[in-house]
Amino acid sequence: MSTLPTLPACPEPATIRIELYSADSLDACAYTCVDHTIRATAAVARAGLEAHLIGIAPDVERSCGHVFVFPTGTLADAPAEQAHPRWCDRDDCERRGQHHSRILGVGTDRPEAATVQAVLVQALHQAAEPMVRLEGNPATRLLLSVRQTRVLRYRLAILLDLTRAGR
Repeated sequence: MSTLPTLPACPEPATIRIELYSADSLDACAYTCVDHTIRATAAVARAGLEAHLIGIAPDVERSCGHVFVFPTGTLADAPAEQAHPRWCDRDDCERRGQHHSRILGVGTDRPEAATVQAVLVQALHQAAEPMVRLEGNPATRLLLSVRQTRVLRYRLAILLDLTRAGR
């Protein structure tokens, strides 16, 4: 983990965003006014980081000296202990590289052309979002965000309603 440099700050609104990189990894964004940009860039360089100056979008309001550290970057605090989501089966998450719920079969108690299983997964990084993975036979795999899965649930309900309407 690198150390975040101490940046100059004042109550003025920021007009410059400085992206802080280490080894091609975007680690943080610092916001400065025009008067403090050169000193902030020098502080970033002294800390061994690369600084890339970028303008701020008109709808973004930050004060000079504000710093946002990305949770996926090298400046982020390391989690003390990897907490498991409440749905995780807690079975060898480190080896798998992800949290994993119990597998839910999508069986109908009748012969089907394909078998399907659903499982909730999430990368171990604290900023990762849970995803729904559908696995089928033959070896097919579909990974959906939770939002996509929610929409899919409603779309499937519409399709199921249409099959009942046709009878």
